[in-house]
Amino acid sequence: MIELLVKVGFHEVVEARDYNEAVEVFTREKPNICFVDMILPGKSGVELTKALRDIDPKATIVAMSSIINKKMIKDSIEHGAKDFILKPTNEIALSSVLTMWSD
Repeated sequence: MIELLVKVGFHEVVEARDYNEAVEVFTREKPNICFVDMILPGKSGVELTKALRDIDPKATIVAMSSIINKKMIKDSIEHGAKDFILKPTNEIALSSVLTMWSD
């Protein structure tokens, strides 16, 4: 994912391995856009989306997963994700999401 983000024009990309690290990185870095995998070790991506939204109600969060699960997609949107992308993604799909949600 990092390679794809750099390829479509993002040069400052940070990542986190789990829920706690994601909250720390999000709080410290204040990213313009945040991609949240719905399948995480420990807490779920939906829980992370809610936590990030609580930290910054204006955050642009895009949920992503390799599993198509209507409830998970619905829950992620209801808890603050602006969009959902299926993994693995490609340059065209990622560019489209970035164009739509980047400031």
